Amino acid sequence: MRVLLVLIVLVICPGMALGQPIKVSISSDVNEKGRVDLYLTLENTGSNPVFHVHPMFHFHHSMSMMTAIRELGPGQKITLENKQHPPVLRVGTYPISAMVKYMTLKGDEKSVLHSDSFYFKEPVQSQIGGSIKSSGGSESSILKIFLNNQSDSLKNIRMMLLLPPGMVAENFDGMMGFTLRGKSMKSFEVTVQRGPNVDEDRFPVRLMVEYGEMLKHYSGEIKGFIQFSPSWYSAKYLKHFTALAVMGLILTGLYFRFYIKKGNTNG
Repeated sequence: MRVLLVLIVLVICPGMALGQPIKVSISSDVNEKGRVDLYLTLENTGSNPVFHVHPMFHFHHSMSMMTAIRELGPGQKITLENKQHPPVLRVGTYPISAMVKYMTLKGDEKSVLHSDSFYFKEPVQSQIGGSIKSSGGSESSILKIFLNNQSDSLKNIRMMLLLPPGMVAENFDGMMGFTLRGKSMKSFEVTVQRGPNVDEDRFPVRLMVEYGEMLKHYSGEIKGFIQFSPSWYSAKYLKHFTALAVMGLILTGLYFRFYIKKGNTNG
């Protein structure tokens, strides 16, 4: 019975059962003049190779493409260096994110979103907190974003929403900014369209929040997930439930065969 349950999980939710094979980490080196060198390490922790690995950095509201990797074998690790980050001038903390696209052995396109931060001279703590919730249908989803200013002073914040490749935010074009008064809260919604040829239903998202105060730079991130309701009629689920139905027929046939044989033996 335990083996049967494992097989059912693999048939219905293969992504959930197998996990993400690409492990991503970021390290940084910042000198006294504000020059930033970034290092992106990719490791294939899975049992199969991945192909056409395309890493890119998101920083200062821009994107920097890095060297593409044709293939990354099981257990293989590689570190890429990026010196394209603009010099930082203000003391404080800065956000950094990496997005990695790759192809699986089966030809499926996947992506990994990883975020981190670095500081120049002095680490400072952002006073902006919040959360992200998601609800929606099979083709679009609504991100419900909640922000709160935990300090007594107002903050002129800037935000950048990082979405998986192919996703489009209808009412959040690149950057968004507003003033958040001390101890105040704000919430807003963002409609996100599912990308073409995307079968998965749950993806990580990051909201990067920055502001300046007293000649210092502050940054933080709010993590969440965007959730689409399953399209049960899609080819992805049709394939899984067809396999499950075949498995059920086989088990039913074995059941009746066993008990009919048992009845004939007893008779």
